[in-house]
Amino acid sequence: MNLKIKALIACGGGIATSTFAAEEIKRIAKELGVDIEIVKSRIVDVPAMAKNFDICFVTSGYSQVIDCPLVRVNGLITGINEEATTAEIQTALLQVNQKLNDQ
Repeated sequence: MNLKIKALIACGGGIATSTFAAEEIKRIAKELGVDIEIVKSRIVDVPAMAKNFDICFVTSGYSQVIDCPLVRVNGLITGINEEATTAEIQTALLQVNQKLNDQ
């Protein structure tokens, strides 16, 4: 049985870019056969919320240490290094999925 990954996606205001990025991440997860649930938030809320999630995605630079893996996904928004960003998301999702299912 595959467990569903609980993911947090955060951007400046918690609305526009996180919505776009969330749709892209869902598409990537579906292609990998990984179940994912995504919650959107503002980037300032990440430190308090991260402990409740398996992975966190941010749409801009973020350098604080948090309680789960962090992936910067601004390449999905800007199109700059989009392939590398997609590969990083794929790797992170597969690692988290493996960790969840090994427990």
